[in-house]
Amino acid sequence: MNAHISKLMYSVLVVASLSTAAFAQDARPASDKLRVRKIIGLGSKARVFTPTYTTDVGRGVERAQEWLAVTLTYDTAPEWIDELLIQFHVLAKRPDPKTPKNLYSLYKTAVRYVDIEAGRKHMATTYLRPSAIVRYGEAVAVAAVVTLDGAVVAEVSDESMQLPEKWWKNPLVTDSDATTIRDGYLLDRSKSPWALINTDDYEVIK
Repeated sequence: MNAHISKLMYSVLVVASLSTAAFAQDARPASDKLRVRKIIGLGSKARVFTPTYTTDVGRGVERAQEWLAVTLTYDTAPEWIDELLIQFHVLAKRPDPKTPKNLYSLYKTAVRYVDIEAGRKHMATTYLRPSAIVRYGEAVAVAAVVTLDGAVVAEVSDESMQLPEKWWKNPLVTDSDATTIRDGYLLDRSKSPWALINTDDYEVIK
């Protein structure tokens, strides 16, 4: 066997070996690629005021409005994750003016993040508009469902009242006459007043 053929065969073997190693790494279960740390979306830690931008046009607002910020913190293991889907859910409660019972609003949105590098304490945040809080009541529960490679890898929630397990998809909550599902009220960061603030702390939204 001449030297040229030997060198070619060696190169093929090296490439095949590297491809096999990469495949083996990517083939690990999706649940091993991501770990949720916590979700914050209730109480004073989740209340934020509209950020103020300094401009030379007009005057500033007289009073900054208060938003609800739901933040999920998580770690990732793979060198890169191409795409991650996070579904946020918020349940709010207010008294029914016509009966002694309560009325509930269920807000939800899905956000896709791309090009996530391996690391700790990634953050994903969604915001509930101030007018929704005033009109439909305070949040009593928040949840996030994380999907990677087509599989749900994490479901995490926080509640200030007793609710059924996985309330965000439980018919006792979602199909109740007391619950109204409201779309368009939860804003991902790119559609919020925080879109240009500390952008390097957050992943790119698709």
